[in-house]
Amino acid sequence: MRRHADTISHESSRNRHIATVVAALVLSAAMFASAFIMARFPSAVAPVVQTDVTMTKADRVLVLSPHPDDESIACSGLIQHALEAGAQVRVLWMTAGDHNIVGPPLFWRTAPVTPAQFRDIGHKRMQEAKNAAHVLGLSSNDLIFLGYPDGGLSDIFMNVWTSKPYRSGVTNAASVPYAESTVAGQPQTAMNLLTDLEQVMTSFRPTIVVYPNLIDFHPDHQATELFVIAALADLHLSPQRLEYVVHVPGWPRPLRYAPFVDAYAPPAARVLGLRQEVVHLTPQEVGVKTRAIQAHASELLPFATLVAFARRTEVFLAPADLTDRTDAVRTAKFFFPINRVGDEDRPVIQTFSVTDSAGGLQLSLEMGRVLNRLEEMELFLFPVPTTGGFGSAPKLHVIYRGGAATAEVSDLEHPTAKPVIARVSHDGTTISLTFDNALTGGRLQGFFLRIEKGPGRVDLTRSRTVWIGVVPAVS
Repeated sequence: MRRHADTISHESSRNRHIATVVAALVLSAAMFASAFIMARFPSAVAPVVQTDVTMTKADRVLVLSPHPDDESIACSGLIQHALEAGAQVRVLWMTAGDHNIVGPPLFWRTAPVTPAQFRDIGHKRMQEAKNAAHVLGLSSNDLIFLGYPDGGLSDIFMNVWTSKPYRSGVTNAASVPYAESTVAGQPQTAMNLLTDLEQVMTSFRPTIVVYPNLIDFHPDHQATELFVIAALADLHLSPQRLEYVVHVPGWPRPLRYAPFVDAYAPPAARVLGLRQEVVHLTPQEVGVKTRAIQAHASELLPFATLVAFARRTEVFLAPADLTDRTDAVRTAKFFFPINRVGDEDRPVIQTFSVTDSAGGLQLSLEMGRVLNRLEEMELFLFPVPTTGGFGSAPKLHVIYRGGAATAEVSDLEHPTAKPVIARVSHDGTTISLTFDNALTGGRLQGFFLRIEKGPGRVDLTRSRTVWIGVVPAVS
């Protein structure tokens, strides 16, 4: 009997030894994998200075989501913290997410072809957004759907203010086609969209506004930022602003479900010097965020990596706050995506400065090289008067040809009107364009600017649309 017991004891000891060796091997493999990830993707773990986002019951938080799912991907933790603090929360969706040609064949086993089928996608995605919002603790009264064209917000901001409404290429609608929308039937123009946002902001009076950052690659996300900035400027509101990012190639890392990993900002945020603000999530809150993302079921099959955003932190970016007094080198960095800045063969901007005086607005651009006489550059200049009324302010389209002493200026809202002239001066590779007050509509609180090389050239480049504030002169 004792021999049998000794045998059992010996086998048990051997099993424990084997288990210990296996555990050691697994731990070593995990450590090696972690070391590999840290070496391969240093931006994911590099230390940064971050400020914690804090909210109280006195706050009113407005989250703006370009599509159904962005609010869950980027802001689930923030929404949970706001509700826990007793703050009021509203989530506003700019579009219904109806321009979805990948998800339906996989999820609903139906490939959309007709406008009615695409509108049906919009209805279903709005329902998914409601389901996700309820997971986060929001009620139906906290949700606002506008339903403007998915994939069309950038075109609307740049080209469709008070003219013929924008017609969606998938729903074939020129007015908002969804009964769930608070503005159902509204003609799809930039003026109407801006007015809709301003009405929400006027009634809710947010103390915190959350929306996409300009380094996000998706045009709808970029346009959402522009509409939000325009609305805040028009209404002269100054809430705390938190900006988020969803679409950046190769980000985040690791591109998989990693609930015990900290989130981090895209590399461009560090290059541009954008301050980071963070929300810390408990394991339970990460679980709620994961379920909220999963509620957007039609998006999970084609984009299974959406759960990669369910991490133990959420990182937001503070606004760039570029003004006419910002360093000219720093301002220039915001126009062109980082992967283009080092391309010396293109006329990328080296410095950008602004002078706003009684004589008008002067923009000075130091280019990477001199433009020859066969080249031209386009600028889209949208000024915001100090009195507001951005929607009805001029939307200027400027064409400058290399070496010319003037540039042609036309108003996009009056395309048949004869172009007028802006003065141009040169100093080496620096081009200075002066727009008198008659062109810009008077003294400004800021302006939107996009720069293009082209059109129709092989080396076409297009900048981001950047907001630059004008600091009032001290009398």
